[in-house]
Amino acid sequence: MGEYAIKAQFEFDAQGSSVRRWLNNPSGIAGWWSDKVEGAAGAKDDEFHVAFPTSPVVFDLKVTSISDRLIEWHIAENPPWWKGTTISFALSETDGKTQLLFTHRGFEPDDPIIEVITPAWVRFLDNLVAVANSGHPNPAVVN
Repeated sequence: MGEYAIKAQFEFDAQGSSVRRWLNNPSGIAGWWSDKVEGAAGAKDDEFHVAFPTSPVVFDLKVTSISDRLIEWHIAENPPWWKGTTISFALSETDGKTQLLFTHRGFEPDDPIIEVITPAWVRFLDNLVAVANSGHPNPAVVN
């Protein structure tokens, strides 16, 4: 596993509990990312699967940490270009707003997939902000 990480910060008008509900259950995740999410994501060691119409591989994620302040997902095998990486959502609240520090770590610095997934993550996370602020699902990817 490499040491390179994709990082981005976002701010929500929504409270932390509202943001977390979009990250800790399949229907929430399906509300902003891909509309095809199956499994469980509300407890440590839960596993869920995300499908995309442009990918021949289903994304398999395992919850490795879940609390009010941190949610982490680990990718053990699939997709192969994410193998061994970890996605984290660190949440904090200030003045009625929620800050999110997103990190997807474990890449080699010269991995060509970084150029592809960095703008994709920005698009997905911008959508997460809009969905959490509005309270209404609007998946970025529809299968």
